[in-house]
Amino acid sequence: MKKFATLLFSMMLTIPMMGQLIINEVLYDPSNNALDGDANGDGVYSQEDDSFIELINIGTTNFDASGYQLWDDTINGSLRFVVPQGTWVPPNGALVIFGGGTLVGNFGGCVIFKTDSASGWNPNNSGEVIVIKDNTGKTVLTFDSDALSNNPNESYTRFPDITGNFLQHGDTTSVLFSPGTRTDGTPFDTNYVVMSVSVQGAGGATTITTNGGTLQMEAMVMPTFAADTTVSWSVDDPMVATIDAAGLLTAAGNGVVTVTATANDGTGIADSAQITISNQGIGLDEEVANSLLVFPNPAQDVLNLEVEGQVNEVTIYSVEGRVVLQSEVMNNQVFVGELNAGVYILRTEVNGQSVETRFIKK
Repeated sequence: MKKFATLLFSMMLTIPMMGQLIINEVLYDPSNNALDGDANGDGVYSQEDDSFIELINIGTTNFDASGYQLWDDTINGSLRFVVPQGTWVPPNGALVIFGGGTLVGNFGGCVIFKTDSASGWNPNNSGEVIVIKDNTGKTVLTFDSDALSNNPNESYTRFPDITGNFLQHGDTTSVLFSPGTRTDGTPFDTNYVVMSVSVQGAGGATTITTNGGTLQMEAMVMPTFAADTTVSWSVDDPMVATIDAAGLLTAAGNGVVTVTATANDGTGIADSAQITISNQGIGLDEEVANSLLVFPNPAQDVLNLEVEGQVNEVTIYSVEGRVVLQSEVMNNQVFVGELNAGVYILRTEVNGQSVETRFIKK
């Protein structure tokens, strides 16, 4: 009965897509054969409680579902549920709304609710169009439940999930529904992503005015519940300032440096702040500053230092100003074999004076 209905039924569906949400699975007629229809897992069959609708965020950013509405029909139906404020759905994540009952189980770690009305969701087996409206009351998604069989006793699901046409769930697996998971039981994504980064100096500071001074940079990452709220720091001119992995900016020369924090979660979201640096190099012995030589340059594994004075340790920075290596100096040599090919800045102290030079790692 159900096999031949799939293509025609998918053609009967009207599912406009607004924003980032799509309907992925609907159970409006749970099986009444023992507990075959117990979709909410509470050990009780209920036509109303076990009905559910599954929505998927197909976007690349978190979706704010606050205020979205579930209606049981476009013509004679009524409002059955309003998604609470502050409800977000992660990219490729699921939002499931059950008719009621006790929700027992993990449901793939999805965002999950049940209606709080006395009559539950109460969708009909045929002759109605299920509706999702946004927080302004505008219809954004619809699902025509007038299936050819009228009583499917299982859910209708996209197959493959998200991208496929709708067919009866039993056509894809041995189970009759999969709320919060793909048809094969694997979960949808549950990781929220970064949506904004805001950078500033501690206390709103925008300057460093002391010789060799530092400024702790701060990055506010939103939302705070993103799976990875860490950032990578960089500067556009390491001759003016350098920055470590914790965001501590250290003055190196006079000028304006742009400090950037980039989210580490793969979104590439970043923000920058400009810091003005002055009063650097006071009392610098020019002869000492020019006394450091490194060879061979380009270097393969070992960098030799030629300097008049004692050098105990060096710090090596990328051209973005990130510390990539701190090393003790033995016999005026530094091992750089672990560095990737590129241009680097070596900084050290010679006779109490800070000096630096560039070298190439091949």
